[in-house]
Amino acid sequence: MASPSETATTTFVLRFWREWSGDAMRWRGRIEHVQSGQRRDFLCLDEMLRFLQQGGVIMERRAAAPDHPAEVRSHEDQTHRGD
Repeated sequence: MASPSETATTTFVLRFWREWSGDAMRWRGRIEHVQSGQRRDFLCLDEMLRFLQQGGVIMERRAAAPDHPAEVRSHEDQTHRGD
């Protein structure tokens, strides 16, 4: 039989929304750990990943981090920019 630590489940809620500042639009996000109630707002995915790392959910990334953190972008943004 597996030990409780091997079968433990953890749950996160992710929310994304757009914010407008003048003519510029940007995506924001919030991640919440359901069991502890801890949450963090973020503007880039690296901030969200740090929250998961601090909680012991994921290991540190193997590759070096880029000079500029990855931004949260919609599929719509990627299509218009040709990404």
